Amino acid sequence: MANVSCDARVGHWDHKTPLIKKIAKQACITYRVLKSSADVADSQSELILLLTALRAADLKIAPRKSKPCGGAPEPPVTYMHICETVVFSMGMFLLRPGASCTTTRT
Repeated sequence: MANVSCDARVGHWDHKTPLIKKIAKQACITYRVLKSSADVADSQSELILLLTALRAADLKIAPRKSKPCGGAPEPPVTYMHICETVVFSMGMFLLRPGASCTTTRT
């Protein structure tokens, strides 16, 4: 899959890992049918399953080996933009070790 069919303008999918491409494809399917289908629960469950398999290596990131010297302390969370289409936007919040984030599942 060179790009996700949600939006021809997305492009630049070649550098994404296979799992990121699968997640993007499933997000397109899920959010396109969100308002018009009874299959939303199954589609959303598949998307959640794929997201739980996501690891740092899929995003091509690695933990910092050392803390930066001096200056202000690092924030407990950083946002990483992954991709965006006309149907959805995908990003990830990266938490420092020991940090936590309250989430609400609807």
